[in-house]
Amino acid sequence: MPEEHRTGTAAFASSGKVVALPQADPTHGPDHVTWAYQTHVTAIYQYIYSRVGNRPDAEDLTAQVFMKAISGMRSDVSVPELRSWLYRVAQTTLADHWREYYAEDTGELDDDVTRPPAPRENPEAVLRVDSLLATLPESYRRVLELRFLRGYSVRETAQELNLSETNVKVLQFRALNRAGRDRGRAT
Repeated sequence: MPEEHRTGTAAFASSGKVVALPQADPTHGPDHVTWAYQTHVTAIYQYIYSRVGNRPDAEDLTAQVFMKAISGMRSDVSVPELRSWLYRVAQTTLADHWREYYAEDTGELDDDVTRPPAPRENPEAVLRVDSLLATLPESYRRVLELRFLRGYSVRETAQELNLSETNVKVLQFRALNRAGRDRGRAT
């Protein structure tokens, strides 16, 4: 696509005016899809990348967004409406991604299996971990100990602490962020 045409489209797209897009018949369908992809792929990719933080996942999810969008893409909408719709498809794709990413195995766990604490062989590492944990509030420290030192699942940690699984995930996230900030100040 020539550069002048792309610039003209971008100026039109940002003006909020209704742009006559090709009709969604078999002869114009691929042109409309190509135009929509070329016009919006960078913005959708940046949006997804800002949510997942890594290039391979962002690329895969961006591709999924446009694969999902092809079947429902209309050619009789304004550019802002198309953009808004693509962002909604991106949001649901991200939600599906995170739902799958954080899914716990729902298989039955043997009740009689107890997990011994992970072996603590490196004394220097043990001291660093203990000193870092000592800087954290009790709730953060307890979640990190159960999840990483004892190897509990999110479900097991939630049961142990009488919390919801969602609350455990939030506490774990906050504890790791806090530990990272505290470690950064110490070095």
